[in-house]
Amino acid sequence: MTAGNGELHGGWFLLALDDEIGPGITPLRLGGARLMAVRDGERIRVFEATCPHRGAHLAYGGKLDGDCVICPFHGKRVSLGGSGRRWSVGELRTLRAGAALFARLSGDPGDDRGFEQAIKQAAEDLVIVAAVNQPVTVPAEYVVENAFDAQHFSTVHLVPSVRGMRVSMGGHDELVIEGEFRTKAPPWERERRLDFASRFVARAYSPHLVVTELGTESAPYTIVTGAVPDGTGCVGRVAIGVRPDQRDSLPALVHGARYAFDQDRVVWDHLDTGAPQRLDAGDTPVIAFRRFCQGFAPVPASASASASAGASS
Repeated sequence: MTAGNGELHGGWFLLALDDEIGPGITPLRLGGARLMAVRDGERIRVFEATCPHRGAHLAYGGKLDGDCVICPFHGKRVSLGGSGRRWSVGELRTLRAGAALFARLSGDPGDDRGFEQAIKQAAEDLVIVAAVNQPVTVPAEYVVENAFDAQHFSTVHLVPSVRGMRVSMGGHDELVIEGEFRTKAPPWERERRLDFASRFVARAYSPHLVVTELGTESAPYTIVTGAVPDGTGCVGRVAIGVRPDQRDSLPALVHGARYAFDQDRVVWDHLDTGAPQRLDAGDTPVIAFRRFCQGFAPVPASASASASAGASS
């Protein structure tokens, strides 16, 4: 399922959560790509972190000086995104939505799949907070695939009834699965019904990123799940979004997201990804997701920033 030979798929990633990024320069990793976040007040930009002079990691000991980083190895002034200068590093296209920082690999317009428009709208409409930041031993695609594994919701998460789970392509060629969960009503619902219907709509925008809408029409919420390859598996991140008038539900939703992620980790951390795959009719959404992943070309880590350079939003 995953790209090999030190390569990454194109498309969007949930690269970091806000509390991971300190003032000044913060080192980040995206598979084999060495990156750094540069924070200036509320603004965060992401750049390649390998010095073009002799290969030092600019985020470890480098010092900001205007629009440059002073390399900790030889003191070269390395321009941030200034490709016209002798020493420079490329900038990744990034987006922020509340506590979530997203980065995009490759400049292929087809790799966006409508995500930029969708997340900008979510950033305007929702309060988005961090919920999960955990290492996982499986490849990143398995984390996102879970949204399309209709059979696991009852077994792993004990959802009493899962209905529908129809797969289709969205208007921007994102992959969509829609269905309904029947559960106990959550604690913030006034009427604690036993047969509580929760709409489920998940949209995969890349092999590493899925946005899921759950809840009722009167109390919807959004779960953004991403997984970033880290060389041994991946780092799974989850952010939760609610309407401003639903802020009171955030503590319970964050707790629920962490609990559900821990349930999945029990399986992921002991999964044999090399075992024979005997998929059946119940795995139709999983098969669709794997085909969707094949539509994203691998991007060499060394070309990630130069291929996707663009201003942050």
